[in-house]
Amino acid sequence: MTNGMSLSARKGSYANSAIVVNVHPEDYDDYGPPGLSGLAFRRSWEERAFTAGGGNYRAPAQGLTNFLDDRDSPETGATTFLPGVTAVTLKSLLPDYVYDSLRTGIRHFQQAMPGFITAEANLIGVETRTSSPVRITRGEDGQSARVRGIYPCGEGAGYAGGIISSALDGIRAALNILNQL
Repeated sequence: MTNGMSLSARKGSYANSAIVVNVHPEDYDDYGPPGLSGLAFRRSWEERAFTAGGGNYRAPAQGLTNFLDDRDSPETGATTFLPGVTAVTLKSLLPDYVYDSLRTGIRHFQQAMPGFITAEANLIGVETRTSSPVRITRGEDGQSARVRGIYPCGEGAGYAGGIISSALDGIRAALNILNQL
């Protein structure tokens, strides 16, 4: 899994961004027992990416134009990703529907924002986590449906998809706790 960061003032040379592709339960039904198959699905793609990166925590990467043109790329453009990247053909690491969706989406971005596609851009990693694959159910009072006194919240509990929504869900949980006092 890769995860970038934005330096203070967001004045770095590179974007820290992601393009998300839908994955549905039927996409991972064959990966394990119900309730855990999503985790096995995610692990399988993370392991493939780890191996493709060289097994040393370098991320697999491909130049954007090579990815779109379905060309092998022996090298990538400059990046600040640490500990580094290994040039690969990402098509070999992604399910076909993810590969095709990414290509379609990126081309759509180019139509909406001319200049989006550049030879300098890289696609890095196989990012498998945008939010939790598991949702810990909670009642209307915010408490766990199974364990009273527990207030599942944020990304890890399956109720948020990023920093801001996690923070807001955490505030909501804190207010729910205060209401119980």
